[in-house]
Amino acid sequence: MAKLWVKFQRYFRRKPVRFFTLVALYLTAGSLVFLHSGFVGQPAVAENEPNPAAGAPEGAELPYQDLLHLERGFRETPESPNAVRRYGPWLKSSSSKDSPERGRLGDYGGTWSRALKGRVIREKEEERDGSAIFRGCFHRPDNLSLALPVTATMLNMSVDKCVDFCTEKEYPLAALGGKACHCGFPNTRFRLHDQEDEQLCAQKCGGEEYESCGTPNYFIVYQTQVQDNRCMDRRFLPGQSKELIALASFPGAGNTWARHLIELATGFYTGSYYFDGSLYNKGFRGERDHWRSGRTICIKTHESGQKEIEAFDAAILLIRNPYKALMAEFNRKYGGHIGFASQAHWKGKEWPEFVKNYAPWWATHTLDWLKYGKKVLVVHFEDLKQDLFTQLERMVSLLDVDVFEDRLLCVEGQKDGNFKRSGLRKLEYDPYTPEMQNTINSYIKMVDRALKLRNLTGVPDDYYPR
Repeated sequence: MAKLWVKFQRYFRRKPVRFFTLVALYLTAGSLVFLHSGFVGQPAVAENEPNPAAGAPEGAELPYQDLLHLERGFRETPESPNAVRRYGPWLKSSSSKDSPERGRLGDYGGTWSRALKGRVIREKEEERDGSAIFRGCFHRPDNLSLALPVTATMLNMSVDKCVDFCTEKEYPLAALGGKACHCGFPNTRFRLHDQEDEQLCAQKCGGEEYESCGTPNYFIVYQTQVQDNRCMDRRFLPGQSKELIALASFPGAGNTWARHLIELATGFYTGSYYFDGSLYNKGFRGERDHWRSGRTICIKTHESGQKEIEAFDAAILLIRNPYKALMAEFNRKYGGHIGFASQAHWKGKEWPEFVKNYAPWWATHTLDWLKYGKKVLVVHFEDLKQDLFTQLERMVSLLDVDVFEDRLLCVEGQKDGNFKRSGLRKLEYDPYTPEMQNTINSYIKMVDRALKLRNLTGVPDDYYPR
């Protein structure tokens, strides 16, 4: 045996090319075997281990036999509170085979099923990214052809088929009504403001058993990835404005977001008391104009002195929960408009010093505008988020421009813009000490009292308790 090994070594020492060729072939063969085992529908079984398929009695089901069923059938996984809603009401099969225990993802047991469950969940989460957004269940509009002008009948209806059809037709809404797929825009005939109970829309799709496709009278509605361009055009005012209207807020109270909404709603650029190059580069063209130019619909300002306030003829005063506003401004100061402050900043001396200086400003800003402002419309940031359409109507009315309702409905579908923090780096602890909370709560009570003395709505309930 030793002599044979010596001869083997001498042979390949003289013929190194053949040796490396043999090694390459060996590695290639091993790779093919590995890839094959990764693509087969069940785990590999060693020669000296029992094959579960061979010994299973007829009719018995194995943990991995429902792979195809899972891939094709389960379109929705249990949602986390923060998950983006992609599919409509969950439907369960009434057959004995598909009992609730069988219908839940992950009830198949064993290591293989747990791995399968994880893979399916990841794949479905990836499918949600960039897909249509579930808007809810809505009653069929009275004049269907005007409300949703494009309709197609699909016998094997599914959510994807209708969404893809409306996307191809370049419409931002896809409404499923049984076998009919309707496409259109949010409009005065179909405003998407009055949602119905989702169970009214819970009828199985013809082409996808575990999806709901609505009924002829109750539509399941999705927002496609098509941009609603009815509110995207913006320009400077054609003539000089007669009034200087402020969009006043404490820093971190959503001023940039409010500017985005106003520009979409009116079609006119907003201006600024300052100049921020990053905002200009993001499309706020009025940022470069002098705030007194009169070419912009309103002017962003964080100022709170009597002289600065009296320079304006009217104002939209945006107020936000100070706990949220302070954190938002701290993130902006140390992380940019859509970034986040680092843990070192939160846990260092910067945060306590920031709260000490900025918390009193939150109160004095509102109190000064209520005292010195000539005509002030108070808008709470929380109300704007909750009921954008109504609050935006109030803001536009002060700006004294004619705006069609269809344009406001368009804004609802484009409301986020480019300045929404992802939330992926939210703090896992409360940065406010008891001392900070006592101080901020006293400022909240002060502002609440000032609003009510002027017969205005006090601060929203979610400011308390802390």
